Amino acid sequence: MSWIETVKGGAKSLLGKDLSRAVSQRAVSAVTPASPASYAKGGVVKRTGMAKVHKNELVLTAKQRTALKKMLK
Repeated sequence: MSWIETVKGGAKSLLGKDLSRAVSQRAVSAVTPASPASYAKGGVVKRTGMAKVHKNELVLTAKQRTALKKMLK
């Protein structure tokens, strides 16, 4: 039995079904490598996280983006 299965089983017996499922998902995500977000065609970032930024690309803060939108109107 893997340590992940042990965590899942213990969480289920102690916490109940719904909370156990949340703990299990968190345990699996802790050991699963996450790939950074990709915005090849641009877009607004929906949640905080890692992103791969390429040479010569520009990243703006939310405040800078708002100021830029006002200038372009």
